[in-house]
Amino acid sequence: MEALRIHVVWAKRRPSHTPRREANAANRIVYPKSQDYSERISRHFDGIGMERDGVAHRVPVRFWSEPWVDGSATPKQIDFSRAAFNVVILLYDDTMAAPSVKDEWETYVEDIHQAIVSRGNVDLYMAFGDPAGASPLRPDIDRQIQYARRDKWKKSIRPDGFETHLLLHAVFKIRDHLKRIFRRQGDELLFVSHAKLDGDETASAIVDYVNSRDNDVPLETFYDAKELSPGDNFASEFSDAIRGGTLLAIVSDAYDSRPWCVFELTEAKRARRPIVLADVGRVRISRTYPYGANVPKVKINPLAGETAWIEPLLVECLSEGLRCDLFNLEVSTLLGPTSDDVLVLPRPPELFDIIDCPFQPTRVIYPDPPLANLEAELIDKALYRIADGTVALQTLSEIK
Repeated sequence: MEALRIHVVWAKRRPSHTPRREANAANRIVYPKSQDYSERISRHFDGIGMERDGVAHRVPVRFWSEPWVDGSATPKQIDFSRAAFNVVILLYDDTMAAPSVKDEWETYVEDIHQAIVSRGNVDLYMAFGDPAGASPLRPDIDRQIQYARRDKWKKSIRPDGFETHLLLHAVFKIRDHLKRIFRRQGDELLFVSHAKLDGDETASAIVDYVNSRDNDVPLETFYDAKELSPGDNFASEFSDAIRGGTLLAIVSDAYDSRPWCVFELTEAKRARRPIVLADVGRVRISRTYPYGANVPKVKINPLAGETAWIEPLLVECLSEGLRCDLFNLEVSTLLGPTSDDVLVLPRPPELFDIIDCPFQPTRVIYPDPPLANLEAELIDKALYRIADGTVALQTLSEIK
């Protein structure tokens, strides 16, 4: 059984409908259609893992759009039994809202809700509204389910950013749902780590965008001095925020030389938190911090006055957090509560993890795929010197 499976539901257009990408004749703006969104979701979750040697962990995505019975508009009902947790993403549009088929789709969606209830509400249902503003489906109205208002996106998002914005909604909501299922308390902040000298403008742009009233994804940020009150212990406040959040490091030319930047990155590594590096380097880094690696790095070009680069970066941050969540979920599903001498790492092990571990582990468990030989040999040497070769280094697939 898979830990998580995503199901994307949409109405297949009939031949009489316009093509899946249609242009507004008045201003020639092209908006994505349901199949475009579906394919983008599939591509994204197909590569959410940490790739090594061309292999990465993947979250399976299934499409539900082809009519299952001749003369019917709806696909086969979703099989929820294949995964511990399922996510259903409904892409509602004018095809599904057409009077000739809407009743069928309402029955189909009602069956989805009933299936979710029968499984104890461990699965997630999320709906994206009709871009033209059609009234939601009756089962969702009855349950007071909020639709993401795609009809309002046109006011604040460029058409080529719609698919990324939908992804941002989806990844955020999946993470939030898993947090509620496992009863984890508190909001997870996005800690924006940066050097004041040459990273503050980029960091400010991200924070302003996230906190804008036009942004309908309820993210929260931690942005150094703006989050502190007089008398606060800033080292303690920083550490608490980092240990409960995701670290986004704006790696500028000066970043690796700043003690507080190094402190923030090290705290996130030590706490095994999700980390994403945003590379904004322009000239030269005199010395790269040796433990600022083994995490995703995204090259960005934050142009003044532009914001199109921000949401793809936010998607990367939330996706790395989700990847860590899913790994921890798989470990707990497979092994149950681990003993105090087991080191569970959301990333491939590095020397920092071995030396900094507060206990002597008997097992080190990390995500698939296994380390390449060169990396594994270095880790094995460190483990041998610390524990005389008694530590088992394993991925989940090796445990299974």
